[in-house]
Amino acid sequence: MLRARGRHRARRLEEHRALAHYLAGLSAFAFHDPKAMPDFRPAGAPPRAAEAEAAVNVADHERVRGALIGMALRASAA
Repeated sequence: MLRARGRHRARRLEEHRALAHYLAGLSAFAFHDPKAMPDFRPAGAPPRAAEAEAAVNVADHERVRGALIGMALRASAA
């Protein structure tokens, strides 16, 4: 019983932490660049085609960036 309460409390804290992190991101958009703030979509709504393509491009960009940083670190270590 006590472990279940502890796990439930930990799960609730994690949910609150994730929500606060998401809210901080939206606040940053609203403060720095309100025009770039994402539109509201109900939970569970499928992503739009442009968003899905943009997410793939961002992931590819980050992979290439990571590879280049890794190569630079290897070259400087040698």
